[in-house]
Amino acid sequence: MPDDVFGTPKPQPERPHRKRQLTDQDQRSIAERVRDCLDYPLLYEMAELLPPPNVVGCPREYPGIVYLIMAALTPVTKSKRSTTGLLASPQDWRSVRASIRRHLGRRAAAALPLSAPSRGQYQDALNNLLVPAADALEEAFRRYAAQQALSQGLFPSDAPKVWSRPERRQLLVGDATVPKAPSKARAVEIADEDTGLIRNHRVDPAARIYYENGEKEKRRVRGTKWFFASGRDTGYWTRVILSFAHVAGGEYEDEAAIAVRQFRMLKDALPHCMGVVYDGAFRGVHRDALARTGLLAINKQHGSVAPVFYERISPCRSGHELWCDQGRIAESIRIDDGTRILEPLPITKLEHRAGAAKSRWYHVLKIPCRHSDHDYRVPVGITTTPADRSLRSADTGKRIKSDSERGFHRAEYLQQIPEASLTHQLLYPYRADSESVHSQFDQSLWNRRMIAYGVDRQKIFVLGFALSQNATSHQIHLQARSNAQQVLRIA
Repeated sequence: MPDDVFGTPKPQPERPHRKRQLTDQDQRSIAERVRDCLDYPLLYEMAELLPPPNVVGCPREYPGIVYLIMAALTPVTKSKRSTTGLLASPQDWRSVRASIRRHLGRRAAAALPLSAPSRGQYQDALNNLLVPAADALEEAFRRYAAQQALSQGLFPSDAPKVWSRPERRQLLVGDATVPKAPSKARAVEIADEDTGLIRNHRVDPAARIYYENGEKEKRRVRGTKWFFASGRDTGYWTRVILSFAHVAGGEYEDEAAIAVRQFRMLKDALPHCMGVVYDGAFRGVHRDALARTGLLAINKQHGSVAPVFYERISPCRSGHELWCDQGRIAESIRIDDGTRILEPLPITKLEHRAGAAKSRWYHVLKIPCRHSDHDYRVPVGITTTPADRSLRSADTGKRIKSDSERGFHRAEYLQQIPEASLTHQLLYPYRADSESVHSQFDQSLWNRRMIAYGVDRQKIFVLGFALSQNATSHQIHLQARSNAQQVLRIA
């Protein structure tokens, strides 16, 4: 299909190889990541959301910024005990005091004790200070993360928007992962089968059974599921985590519903974001919701979606029978042996029409014909309902039934960017970046198990993980900008 705007798909050996080997310059030591967290401006802005030490309960010995720093360092050191052990070093505690002096002033640094807080003090602050303020801290994180992404060149307003070939920095990537529960126990009291003694165990109240690896190869995992959304440019440590959320339900539909809600919120904060790359958890109803918001939904077709008849048109004497196949319109053609095959029709343009309430999307097709080629426009990505703008027949003037009225799930069968295209082959591998986020998250856990019990405490840990990741991305960006300015001065 030489005229297809998305390009002809290539076999696996001919696809471009874009992975780059991790070099020593891309490595980031624990000491460097600790410095990244100490110099992250968001931590000091979030500290203003916490009550001062003399307001709630007994007077605290340490201000809220100290416990926010410890929350951000816990995923770096992998445990609260390691964090308190790290800050117990006089040199590292002096670094904390110096960072607070730079960001909050000499008076705030002088008010700090001469030694770091203990693990018990941090645990008490976690329960009584950070957990009650979790929603306000999460909202501040989302707001700052969007600003950080824009400042680092993601989702730029001045970049051209080519809907058929968006850039990596113009797309959101998301997925959910299930870290293992902190304890294998499922009951508080368990009787020993040999002795009959009752043993007490600590049970995570938030843990439940989830399924991973898709519907064909389901794998049972017990833990809590967390969704992450991020954006990135080329290069290591350029990723910015933009949002996270807990997925309470165990079905894929629950994950997809939360993902759609998060992406739509991010679209309001990032108006020049072009689309979303996600896995097979997205079905037609989810792609419909994103397409109405003005976003591309790039994912693979579900395995249960079979070819379905679309319509028969007669722009010439011969007529053309159109089907939906592999996310696009194909024509049913009779070959020499008398059988019929579905031949994909070339798409010459992906049209996006933004309205006041919703967006609409179209494929402009070129239908080859022995009489003359025909141009034909087909709506895609959105399953119309009676509440949408009604269309009327050009011949009779009668109202045309909506997709839902005639039982046709258009968003399920017709994708904005079809799976069987070169563009999809180039864009869908960006979804692997979500697996990179999950890998970093698993590595931040002690023994690859969640180190907190209950959703509320786990949310603080997930927030700390996102803060530590974005802190390193922020410092890498500042260093790259500083190096570029030095090169310009020398030149």
